[in-house]
Amino acid sequence: MGPVRVLVSFAGGRGHLLPLLPLARALRDAGHRLVLSGGHRAVAGMAGTGLFDQVLPHDRLGQPPPEPPDGGTGDLDLTPLEVEAERIGSGWAGRMGPRNRVRTAGVLERWPADLVLCDEMDFGSVAAARDAGLPCVVVDVIASGALTRPEHVTGPLADLGLDVVTAKGDLPVVPFPPCLRDPALPLPAGAAVVRPEEPAAPDGPEPDAVGWLRAHDGPRVYLTLGTVFNTGSGDLFARLLRGLAGRGARVLATVGREVDPARVGVSADDVRVERFVPQAQVLPAVDVVVNHGGSGSVVGALAHGVPVVAAPLGADQELNAARLTALGAGLRLDPVTTAGDDVWRAVSSALETGPRAAARQVADEVAALPVVASLVSRVDRLVGSTL
Repeated sequence: MGPVRVLVSFAGGRGHLLPLLPLARALRDAGHRLVLSGGHRAVAGMAGTGLFDQVLPHDRLGQPPPEPPDGGTGDLDLTPLEVEAERIGSGWAGRMGPRNRVRTAGVLERWPADLVLCDEMDFGSVAAARDAGLPCVVVDVIASGALTRPEHVTGPLADLGLDVVTAKGDLPVVPFPPCLRDPALPLPAGAAVVRPEEPAAPDGPEPDAVGWLRAHDGPRVYLTLGTVFNTGSGDLFARLLRGLAGRGARVLATVGREVDPARVGVSADDVRVERFVPQAQVLPAVDVVVNHGGSGSVVGALAHGVPVVAAPLGADQELNAARLTALGAGLRLDPVTTAGDDVWRAVSSALETGPRAAARQVADEVAALPVVASLVSRVDRLVGSTL
């Protein structure tokens, strides 16, 4: 069998793209050809990586790309978990599903593929692959597996010709340690559970901010609110940083490329605010992570054996915070009310022996999982069975 032509598609932001990239790289390294289809802002910079033959940007709702943010963090506007779960059906499957089905079908007409690789919320691409008679690999982006609920998605999926089983494609891939999954929800049949792999640290010298952290003998804290919820976090960055400043720790906060660090409004000798520092270089240098509870951010920290203090803002973050506390590998903060001593008490608790040991146990589970590259032969067999 010659090179496989793979259409890589995702329905959301970079949090939906990043879990696809390790398998995409493994397929590229095996000599296969890849095209990427995703939202304008999320695919920015991907054309220069050499990973894809083409990058086809689009807006996920078929509208012009949004205006860039103004450098601020907007207003704090939390969405209840039940509303987020309902939106999986009404929004991701109901409104976006048919649009993404048409979009992906159009891409397949212009660039005939042998395989579709997509994230678990890209229901339209799963449907388009089935329409075209192509195998589909679906990568989970929700660590707990508990946000897609049958009562919300069954109807919209039926309109796409799918159900809760076929929406997982021909090969479901779960790049999360099983301990983070909701115990009430078994893995999809035939799922491949693999090690979560973060982007490799860039070549070159260590960033100054990481050296600044390593030079400190006391606790070292990393604060991030991700790349989506950071621009709708209101004053949360400021409240968290004020609660951490002057406590004997060094704190590195990354606010995202679209946020002006000066707009955060916190300045202290033991606090450093940057737009971006590669997480792969930060995590080995810290003792605790404070974040929003996003799946990628939580798993990244735990894979390094670092406990997490989570202040959930939306999506599946409340579910991840619940798993953190159940495992004893972290704590939850209320993003609306937390301030001052509340923040430092939570970080101090996370630095104790119990959470650190629990986080190391998760790291051991991650290290024992198969690497993503082990899936290449399975993908090849899947494609070969349809050619």
